[in-house]
Amino acid sequence: MGVWGPLIAVAGLLGAVVGMLVDGRNAVSIASVVVALGLAPTVAATTGPPATLVLIGAAALAFALGWASRRAAQRLPWVAGLDPLIPAFARQRRLFGSRSVRVWAAGLAVPVASWVGFNISIGEVAAVQGVLFPVAYVWACGGLRILVARTVEDLAVGGVMVALAASAAWFVRGGSALYSGAAAFALLAALAAVVAGWLSGRHSRREAAGRA
Repeated sequence: MGVWGPLIAVAGLLGAVVGMLVDGRNAVSIASVVVALGLAPTVAATTGPPATLVLIGAAALAFALGWASRRAAQRLPWVAGLDPLIPAFARQRRLFGSRSVRVWAAGLAVPVASWVGFNISIGEVAAVQGVLFPVAYVWACGGLRILVARTVEDLAVGGVMVALAASAAWFVRGGSALYSGAAAFALLAALAAVVAGWLSGRHSRREAAGRA
């Protein structure tokens, strides 16, 4: 990869950091797009530019289906819904789940991902070039976001990151069923967006009914 190696690593790192820090009702959609773009250079360098369409297509699908599921949930008759932004796994003032903890987790994931990127090989050139660093970093950050999750939205964002990282790793791995296997992992990101969008829409419907 030559001079492009550091740029590819930086792209993956930035995508993972955004995925770790993004919050709000659009967090899953934003994370899907940014993480996919961050991993796209890695996939392009190892498999070829056409392979990036799987990640970008999955991100676009996650964005569209997340919006559609939210809108659909808002239009259906009201039922009590779980707000994906309300802390469900820890009280708001506890240590785990705050953005500061996610910042620390993102920092701690750097040496882990570096070791994986330069010592573990799942493809013919992965370990030599260190091309696995962006994939390993996104996967580690996604797993840590799930680990310190307070809300369903946190779980969904972490799931998106892990799914897209697994898709990119499948491309780096090469071998048979290259596109179908990567697409299967990438589609899990769209599934997470649908769940988060639906729950967000149901809760918005409940809020609207409460004000009526």
